[in-house]
Amino acid sequence: MLAAAGVLGVMAGMASAYLARWLPAHGQAHGQAVETVAGLMLLGGFALVGSAMPVVL
Repeated sequence: MLAAAGVLGVMAGMASAYLARWLPAHGQAHGQAVETVAGLMLLGGFALVGSAMPVVL
């Protein structure tokens, strides 16, 4: 279950980081905040997948 949550977190982080490019130009700070949160989601997702490895394998 943790591995599935981790994979979903990684995919959501990748999608939000990719879509942050199209935020309006006047919201540069918002784009950086979205990219920061997306990076945290990626790291959290990888941590969940890594912690679930002994159970999966």
